[in-house]
Amino acid sequence: MFTLGVSTATLRRGLIRGVRLYPILAVGVLVLAHFLGAFSKSENPLISRSLVLNSLYAFVGLVPLLFITGFVFVGARSDHAMVQSQRNRKKLITSDPFLLPSEAMVGYKLALITNRPPMLTGLTGETYYADDHARCDIKEEHIPPIADCDCGFYAYREYRDAKFELTLNPGAFLIDVELYGMGFVYTKGYRAEVQQVNKLSLPRRCMNCHLLPAHTFVAKYKLGYYANTFWQWKFCCTLCSSVTKNENKMTVEDMKNALSVPLHH
Repeated sequence: MFTLGVSTATLRRGLIRGVRLYPILAVGVLVLAHFLGAFSKSENPLISRSLVLNSLYAFVGLVPLLFITGFVFVGARSDHAMVQSQRNRKKLITSDPFLLPSEAMVGYKLALITNRPPMLTGLTGETYYADDHARCDIKEEHIPPIADCDCGFYAYREYRDAKFELTLNPGAFLIDVELYGMGFVYTKGYRAEVQQVNKLSLPRRCMNCHLLPAHTFVAKYKLGYYANTFWQWKFCCTLCSSVTKNENKMTVEDMKNALSVPLHH
């Protein structure tokens, strides 16, 4: 996750932002085409109707093609970076895993709140406590992190990287963490043995309607991968939480006590 070059990550962000803006831009183009007479039967339009329609067809066909080409290019660069990472992994294996006496591994990451009672949960489904040791789900004999395995606690070094990932995972929360023990440094963050969660940031807006101020945690039953079900907690406004049973609600103070993590707006 942290081995991609900055240019590739920046390009991916730009493409994602462009995809989000495309519907608004398309509506604007349609409105402009309407005023230019593309949908008018007037014999003397401001601009040739065929020219406007052809330009509109070109926009509708060309822009998505450019996005697809861009994502294919970014994917190819990501694959190339992954291959390079695999080739360079031998260097990591032969060098000693290290403590970081001169660099505090302080970072940011995303977490879901799931289960009853509530627990912090990684985006890949692993649950953990506010102060916890990493476990390997592939090989139980591993004591994470292992150089040739993906086990361990990850965190971004930069706040803005985690903040951007949050826009892609609207059901998650942003948490501040400190990592300890054995660790590896990557281009954009860390992977380490022990993790302590210092703070969980609450969104100001409701995670359901995305309009009103949020006040209450609400649990809803979700269907996950492989048809497994689980409870997921979201921070919602008074209106959205009013349709939920009281036993499926928690106050900020109750959630703070359940997670043993400070919660801040």
